Amino acid sequence: MQATRPSALRSFSGLNTEERNHLRRWYAEAKDAGIDGIEDLVGRPWPFQPEGTVIGVFCRGSDTARWLVIGQNAAWAVADCAEGTVSPTFQSLAEALETIHPG
Repeated sequence: MQATRPSALRSFSGLNTEERNHLRRWYAEAKDAGIDGIEDLVGRPWPFQPEGTVIGVFCRGSDTARWLVIGQNAAWAVADCAEGTVSPTFQSLAEALETIHPG
């Protein structure tokens, strides 16, 4: 399944204020490395509604997410859509994002 960009910017409502601020800072730094967008994908039509957070991370020139950053019950993982792999579990959003682009 490919995650394509939704037409409207989502609010990342599943994140607390600290996580939301960290994500925005990380994204500002990651733009230089070719990260073109981040989107809150939890509201998309999934086969089963996610019970946590799903953040799509997009690269320049692509309409499909390269990575999905998934959070649930204070645990985070990163799915690499191009490689078909899933990371080990992390204890913070910041740790998960570091695997995509060190900040």
